[in-house]
Amino acid sequence: MRFGLALGGGGLKGSAHLGVLSVLEENGIKPDIIVGTSAGSIAAAIYGAGLLPAVASMPGFPLGNIFRLESYRFTGLPLGLISGRTLESMLKRTLGNRSLSELQPLTAAVTCDLVSGETVIYAPGRPVKPLPPDIVLGGDVPAWQAVRASISLPAIFAPYKIGSRLLVDGGLTDNVPADIARYLGADIVIAVDLGSGVPNRNFRHAGEVLLQSLDIIGHRNTSLTLRLYADIVLQPIKTPVSAWDAGQFSNLIAAGAEETRQNLDQIRRLLGS
Repeated sequence: MRFGLALGGGGLKGSAHLGVLSVLEENGIKPDIIVGTSAGSIAAAIYGAGLLPAVASMPGFPLGNIFRLESYRFTGLPLGLISGRTLESMLKRTLGNRSLSELQPLTAAVTCDLVSGETVIYAPGRPVKPLPPDIVLGGDVPAWQAVRASISLPAIFAPYKIGSRLLVDGGLTDNVPADIARYLGADIVIAVDLGSGVPNRNFRHAGEVLLQSLDIIGHRNTSLTLRLYADIVLQPIKTPVSAWDAGQFSNLIAAGAEETRQNLDQIRRLLGS
């Protein structure tokens, strides 16, 4: 029985994934497959590269300052308000030149092709189960590139090109990729959903209209995916939290850890341990 872990998107709320992974690790529960979308792809790559202990003990999320660093680096009439160059440098420093095939366990990042609308899975090897027509395999690439593509929130970060594909945030089509974990061979899937429903916003600017629209789309799509493909869904975010508040780093790690501890018995029963 192969155990797959599906880590969802949610901006800096993704630090909760580090708490989930840390508690699983402490209890000797190791996934055979780990698939991440957007923020989840960062946590998946960190775990696969063996960097979880170092990153989880940092006083702040390593990408937490991106908006402060890049928020004024506009590119004329841009494809994204943030060019992503500083982000790329940070990802390279964190993950080095490791390809996805060098990570353990099998690690995948989910993106969306902005031109075709297809969900693109970057992972080593081939899927165990046939993929639907709108999901394609992107192949084995440097881990930092797969993550950079997966976190490219439309209109905020500029899209990222890998080969001939222009890629944006995988959350556009598959925000908690429990289905992808199944296609890659997982028999049991635990999903981590960072959503807490559709938040109330004051709509002070166009960015909040965009984010609310994406939240509505994501909430609907995610609910269906989780019902069909996840055996257990962990939801560490109990009340609305800003996706961009780096000051919540420690609290979110603690929330992920607590949610996992509360579900350990159920997880062990599911895995037969």
